Amino acid sequence: MIESLKEGSQYKFLGVLENVNHDRQPGSSECKKVYLDRLSVIWSSPLSDYNRVLATSQFALPALTYFMWTQVCTTTDLQRLNRETRKVMVVNGAKHPLSSTGLLYLPRKLGGRGLKSTEREYKTIKIKAAMNLYSNNDSTMYLVRLFEEKAARTGSRSLIKDSESYAKQLGLRSELQDPQPVGATEAGNVIDRKKFSGWSKKVNQSRGCAEIESERWQGKLIAERWRDEDVDEECFAWMSDWKTAPIKTVAGLQVLYQQILSTKLYASRKTKTHTGDDEKCRLCKKAQESVTHVVSGCSALVQTLYLTRHNAALKILFFEMLKGYQLADAIPPWYSPVQPKPVYQDDKVTAYWDVPVFAEHLQVRANRVDARFVDRENREVMLIEMSCPWMDNRKQKEEEKTLKYAPLRLELKRQHPGYKIRQFNIVIDALGGYSRSLKEEVKTLVGSDRYREVLRRMQKAVLSHTLHIAKTFKVMC
Repeated sequence: MIESLKEGSQYKFLGVLENVNHDRQPGSSECKKVYLDRLSVIWSSPLSDYNRVLATSQFALPALTYFMWTQVCTTTDLQRLNRETRKVMVVNGAKHPLSSTGLLYLPRKLGGRGLKSTEREYKTIKIKAAMNLYSNNDSTMYLVRLFEEKAARTGSRSLIKDSESYAKQLGLRSELQDPQPVGATEAGNVIDRKKFSGWSKKVNQSRGCAEIESERWQGKLIAERWRDEDVDEECFAWMSDWKTAPIKTVAGLQVLYQQILSTKLYASRKTKTHTGDDEKCRLCKKAQESVTHVVSGCSALVQTLYLTRHNAALKILFFEMLKGYQLADAIPPWYSPVQPKPVYQDDKVTAYWDVPVFAEHLQVRANRVDARFVDRENREVMLIEMSCPWMDNRKQKEEEKTLKYAPLRLELKRQHPGYKIRQFNIVIDALGGYSRSLKEEVKTLVGSDRYREVLRRMQKAVLSHTLHIAKTFKVMC
């Protein structure tokens, strides 16, 4: 014989302690404690940034969302939990204390971190719960619906009233009716129960983007990236594809995108901690010290750190082409310090790495291209030029490279009669962005089956070295 549960006793159901009482206390303190404990374990672990965010969504957050269908939480408590989450990230070096909050909750494909807001999750769950309540034909659920409707009529706290209020915040007019509960948008579109999840994500994403665009400092570069019609839509794909990216790498690049690197411009214009009139760079003493200047415009770093970044990205493409022409047996990893030899050749192809062309017919001043392939079998000469300018200067740099080597192309045409002379300008900006046309050029060079992976590795090299430049600047200054 099974005895009844005694007063004050507990049992576990699906790993959760239960008892005979219905605890309607707003926001169970035990759930919050479990959530924050799990969060602390995750963000202090050696996991990568991608996996920490994933673990937060799949291991920590369910400690709260499991109870959200039946429990009542206040907006204040949910917002406090969001603040505690961000605090844990700051303590573990995953977030700058002054970085944008809204960017944390945007998808990674847009440059965000992909975190889920506890407040948004709660409100979404309540709306879905109300829709499920009206679409379920079970007789017991009918009694629950009557109870909630009576609570709404008498002015008590009700799931129906809460869901209508939360739906209104999303711009949705809730129409809860049996058996097809729906919602109507301001534009007149009807959103049923099945479409609601996808629709609410789009609305929250749109509002998050608007919030970032309104941030005139931290959101400026991200918003410019979104508005740039020339940049490829996979500009931020590395945040999802590079699953092993260390937490400090992602957090450091977010600092650069949000312009909160400790430069003189940031200190004088944003934090007001720099009181002097001198905003000149502490390294070159020439231009204004800003994120833009540090990572792509400081003359003191051109022949050292900028050149290293340039070569690190270009050699990935160069080795890939060598493998395609069977001039190399293996391709080193993108992070390898191995440098190409000046010349590779066989009976069909000769490849040059940073070797000048000696002019025989014309006076050529710019005769040193980054890489050159002479394909005797296909009667073609390919010139490859690499550059890592600032975000706004990609197109300008392409035009500059094309004009600069025009005399050299003419000279090569005379040295190789009947050959097709082509120049490929590989321009990836300092923060990893590249144009749609670059994708087609790399596809031409390495083939349609490899170009995407090659671009990803080149992007990783550029971003890693840009972050190294920023860290070196902080040490030197």
